[in-house]
Parts: sequence; C-alpha cells; structure tokens
Amino acid sequence: MKKIALFFTAGLTFAVSNSAFAQRTDTIVMGQGYANSVYYDMEKGTKTPAAMNQWHLSHTTVTRDNCLKINHMAGFEVYAYPNGDNKDFATMDTAGWKSWRKFYNDIHEHEKGAFMQQKTTMWDFSWGVYDPNTKEVTGDSLYLLVLSNPGFGTTYIKFMPIKQLINGDFIFMAAALDGSWDLIDTMFQADGRDKTYKYYNFYTGKVQPEPNRNDWDILFTRYYAPTTPPGGGTPMMYPIVGVESKRGTRVSKITDASWTDFSDFYMKNAMKVDSALTQGNALSVSKDLTKIGGDWKSYDNTTRVWTIQKQWLYIVESVNIATTGNDTSHYFMNFEDFKGSATGEVMINTSLLARIPGSVSKINTLKAEVFPNPAAEALVVKLPESRFNTSAIIVDAQGKQLMRTELPANSDEYFRLNTQNLTPGMYTLKLQDNQGNTNSFRFVKI
Repeated sequence: MKKIALFFTAGLTFAVSNSAFAQRTDTIVMGQGYANSVYYDMEKGTKTPAAMNQWHLSHTTVTRDNCLKINHMAGFEVYAYPNGDNKDFATMDTAGWKSWRKFYNDIHEHEKGAFMQQKTTMWDFSWGVYDPNTKEVTGDSLYLLVLSNPGFGTTYIKFMPIKQLINGDFIFMAAALDGSWDLIDTMFQADGRDKTYKYYNFYTGKVQPEPNRNDWDILFTRYYAPTTPPGGGTPMMYPIVGVESKRGTRVSKITDASWTDFSDFYMKNAMKVDSALTQGNALSVSKDLTKIGGDWKSYDNTTRVWTIQKQWLYIVESVNIATTGNDTSHYFMNFEDFKGSATGEVMINTSLLARIPGSVSKINTLKAEVFPNPAAEALVVKLPESRFNTSAIIVDAQGKQLMRTELPANSDEYFRLNTQNLTPGMYTLKLQDNQGNTNSFRFVKI
C-alpha cells in the first residue's frame, strides 16, 4: 500500500509519496582553487559554471529595488569616501584610505550589497537618494575600490554611482586612480532580462554569468562571512565555500531528522519533521541568502580532514515563473562529501517532493509598485490609473493581519500606508481588488 506523509510549515504544505522519493546523487565541480561558481537547477540537475572572477559589479533587475554589489571574490574591497560626495570625484583625496569604513555584501539579505550599508533616512538608499516624484535614485556617494590581483599588484579605482532610472537602468562613473583609464557606462535593464542581476567587468564591460532565473535555484560559490579563527577569538571576515539561494527562493534547514527519517514515510516521522520545520527562527522557512550556507562542513587542521554534516537536511522551494502562474516544487537536499580546494567537488543528494493540489498558482496578478524597501515611516503603493477597488493588507511573519486599508478605484494612483507603528522586522503587503486580482510584496520595517 502506498503511504503518503504530509509535512506542514509556515507558508508551505507539501506531500511525500513512495513514487516521488527517488534519490539523486550529484557532484558539483567548482574546479581547482574554487575557480568557478556553479548555478544548480534542482529539477533537472543542470550545472552551469561561471568563472568566479568574471564580474566585478552587479545591479539588481528588480526595478523597485536598488541593490548594488561588489564581487569580493574577484579581489575587490569597498571603502566609503568620508570627505565629500559626487562633486568631489575629480579631486578625491585617498590619503588615509585604510582607516575609512570598509563594507561587505550582506550574507543574509539579497537586497543589501556592499554599497547599501549606510542608509540614514527613509529615502536614503546609502549609495543614492530616492526621489518619490521621478522614481529615480540619484547617487550622492563616492567609493574607493581596491583590487588585489596576485601577480599583477593592486589597482585603486574611484567609483561613483550616478543614477538609477525608473526603468532600472543604472549609470555610473569609474576611473583608475593612476589616471590610466576612466569611463561612464550604463548597465541596461534589458541586459539582465530574465536574470536576477546585471553584471559588469571594469576591463571588459558588460558580462552575464547567470543563467535565466527559471534555470537555477541555488549557487555553489565563495563569499566573505564572519569566521572565528582556528585558535578562537573575535570573528573576522574570511572567504568560505558555501551555497547561496536565488532571490525569492525559500529554504528550510533541518538538523534533528535524518534522510532515513524521510524515506520511511510513517506519520510518526512526519510529526517529527513537522516539529523540526517549525521550531524557532533558525529552522523556519526563510529567504535568507545563505540559509544553506557553508557550516555543513568543517576542517580539522590537525588531521586535515573535512567533516560533513550528512544528517542535516534542507528543503528548497523551487519556483518556475511562467505566464500561466508560478509552478512550485520542493526538494530535499543533503551534503554527502566535499573535496576541498584540490578539485572543488561537492557531492549532494536530492529528492523531489510530490506536489499536492494548489502548488501551481493560477492567480491573476494585480500590477502595482511598492516602495521604499526598507520602509521607515510609510510605504507608497502605486496602482494603475485604470483599476478596481483594492484592499491593502499588511501581515507579519506569522501571517497575522495588522492593518487593512481600502484603496478606492476613483482616487489618486499613489497611496501612502503609514508604517510608523510597526515594530522593526519583515512584513508582507497583500493587495487584492474586487475582481480577484492579487499581488504581494515583502518589505522590511526599520
């Protein structure tokens, strides 16, 4: 008799059946010295490698966002210029630059790159200031980029964001400090169509290492993360090998239920898994960039042996965006082996979870723009001029409704939702008109 185990967690409902639980073992090869990042598709097992140092700068393709990142693994460090703004680009004085504030890409929030770390006011997005009238972000900051390239020495680059246009195009200026080159260029939104970011190399121009967003779910790569030295002490930023998730991909980490627990399909195990999925923030479903991360392995400097946490499981939600709706699947994954820098090989096991009815969304999307994100005092919602009466509902991370506002069809297309009374944290704004069209936007209250 076929046995089916149901698992429930915040925002997820899915089923496992004997016919669906087919394990696949796969090897991801990053190459000697981890030369490549590898984009991985959970459904097909497709592996798309891209040179780790191919790109230098990346800018979001989400027009209501303004994320700007640097590729630390290409050798870059980011220092914020403390003595001026855009008007000082030509005369930028780098004396004492080692004492300037140094920034890294955030390892948890997709939207928080190295250039996003100095937000001060509601409309200040760190590298630039947002204009709610023009919907443009105008740069007001200068940065020194320090590029360390073994065998070629160190290059110093002045960098100035100029503007993010309403359509998502990003304009910037850069120049080598020694005067050997300078440029003004635009990262066009069209160059990142069907991707999560647009990419740029200061020496070769526009590049695109990323496959289409429907062709990958997780990225095997390297990134800087706070790391405790082998002898103990204060954590320091150190490059580690780990796994990042695609923007919007949700992951759950389970540390007290083994692969065997899942393959038995008895309800007692389902109950155990249900408990594991919902206990505390550490194990709940999350869009955390490094929810999988790199702590599934550890290295013994004495024995020079890697230890793999084979018993840890991850549930990865894969969403395929299509015109007919979002086709959603869920996969188990665990780590089997890791070979280190000699070959950069990572062995994983994966298994598809059977979808239950309702996993494929057939809703009609309500067109809207919501900004800023993060929000301090208010969210601004822009709806089409031609629309129906719409309800705006804000819910917390547990799904509890906190606020409901009606947005009449015959009123202005811009609406201001007061968020001053919300405590800092993650929220979801749900929009639904009286014709059944819906949309939702996650935002951070600061």
